[in-house]
Amino acid sequence: TMSMGSSMGHREEAPAAVHAAQRRSSIVGAAGAGCGAEVASVRASVRVQSRGSGWGSALVLSAALVGLGAVAGEGAPALRGLKPVPSDSIGRTGVAAAQHQLQFEPGSSSGHQGEMRLRSMETDLEARMVALENKVTKAKNAADESWILMSSTLVLMMTISGLALFYGGLVRVQNVLATVMQSFAIACLITVLWISFGYSLCFSPGSAVFGDWRKFWLLGVTMDTRHESMPNVPEPIFVMYELTFAIITPALIPGAFADRMRFGPMLIFIALWHLLVYCPVAHATWMTDGFLHKARVLDFAGGNVVHITAGFSGLVSSIVIGKRTGYGAEQFSAHNMLISVLGASLLWVGWCGFNGGSAGSPSPRASMAVLNTNVSAATASLSWMFTEWALRKRPSVLGIISGAIAGLVTITPGAGYVDTTGAFIFGLLAGPVCYFAAQLKHWFGFDDALDAFGIHAPAGVLGGVLTGFFATETVTGEGSGIRGIFYGDDGMQLVRQLYGIGVSIAWSSVVTLILLKGVDATMGLRVAVEDELIGLDMAVHGTTMAPSWWDSEAAKMLDTSHKSRMSGRGSMELMSSRDGTEDRRASS
Repeated sequence: TMSMGSSMGHREEAPAAVHAAQRRSSIVGAAGAGCGAEVASVRASVRVQSRGSGWGSALVLSAALVGLGAVAGEGAPALRGLKPVPSDSIGRTGVAAAQHQLQFEPGSSSGHQGEMRLRSMETDLEARMVALENKVTKAKNAADESWILMSSTLVLMMTISGLALFYGGLVRVQNVLATVMQSFAIACLITVLWISFGYSLCFSPGSAVFGDWRKFWLLGVTMDTRHESMPNVPEPIFVMYELTFAIITPALIPGAFADRMRFGPMLIFIALWHLLVYCPVAHATWMTDGFLHKARVLDFAGGNVVHITAGFSGLVSSIVIGKRTGYGAEQFSAHNMLISVLGASLLWVGWCGFNGGSAGSPSPRASMAVLNTNVSAATASLSWMFTEWALRKRPSVLGIISGAIAGLVTITPGAGYVDTTGAFIFGLLAGPVCYFAAQLKHWFGFDDALDAFGIHAPAGVLGGVLTGFFATETVTGEGSGIRGIFYGDDGMQLVRQLYGIGVSIAWSSVVTLILLKGVDATMGLRVAVEDELIGLDMAVHGTTMAPSWWDSEAAKMLDTSHKSRMSGRGSMELMSSRDGTEDRRASS
């Protein structure tokens, strides 16, 4: 803080240069420490007895004393020709605690030289300040880039490791490899579709529903371009981060029709679903020209875009494809729960990048999102466990890891909008809500094999609704206007949330139904009943993790089935219909 006075004791109004110099001084003082230099704490009071540019020069010189000398290795030696003045000569208009005071006499030779030296220093200091600001900006951008790259890696791990293991451990042993293959193949397929069409349809300016074609095959995307949604990192990093979301979303759907869908038609369905369901919902929600974004629907990391679309699409697919053969009459047990625990653990860790990376930088908001993610997951694990414990008299391993996934899904739409109290309530409700939602398949008779609908759909809806209650400006920023009913909103945000949820449910359900009916009519969706009994590992992919005796028996059955089809006797097959009776359908 400086107190400047004239010889008349008159306080003058500092020009714009003064404010600029003050700002530069504070920047250098902070940045100097950040660059590893110990900034000297030098306080100076400058008595200027001449008019003109003395104000700006004196303050720039003060800035040099405060910061530049430490950062650039200069400072005091540059002040030659200006004599220190004892502090007792400052008087009431100066600062008694100042260590130095610089003075030159107007009109004198030394005064003229000093003023010229000050002007030269001002120009040089301005250039050094700009260079230092650029260095600080580059350091901050490097931190942002590292955070998003790490988050991208974590989210990619969620699919090809976490989800593959989670689903793989839950199916029967004869379908493990087929289930893992689905996750891996979807990751590869969506990557190619994303750089070809998906990124442009999601994140190029366009209509209220789709982006335009200008970034097909990533045209115009270079290391120097930035996207408006994340302008602090190069666009290729943003492309990669959003790709990981595009990968995991359709990879969730096969959990609903596990053990019974043909591999080729599954890939066709997933490709079309990505382009016609994921891309429009993502554009409408996250792009500034999207109609859900304009309606101010809050979806921090994908409650609507990822979990509601995938969950309700899973419900539709499980109904259209039908039940597994023997469903309801046989006990379908997970073949290796340990693998599923490992998968759930990887999903939990990866979710920190899923939600934390959505903040766009390693900011306080990102730290809050990561903390909320863990609080909700842990709380939901316990609430599911205690619910199951009370009703079934024992807590299960499948129950506690399912609760963790429910809590992770529920916090996703609100991770960057709520505080830890909100996150705790999200998780507390997620456990019992999703536990009972997972029982719907038994009550209504559809075969949601791995609870893709039972967990992701209700948890996504619950999270979106609770965001309308618990969003708070202490997290979103004072004056942002983003708050829920419990923090002063009049209820309009909850109405917006319900609107976004309804649109996501309707769009994903209708389009999924149309796509499945189209693929079924042209290619057929379901495997032959004997292939289903043998297991998709052997029937579709030619290998299995089942014991050797199963392998030989499956090979014999597969050979018999193949000969039967080649002779024409297998043109019609007995299939299990949704009501458990036998139904004749044309073979695939």
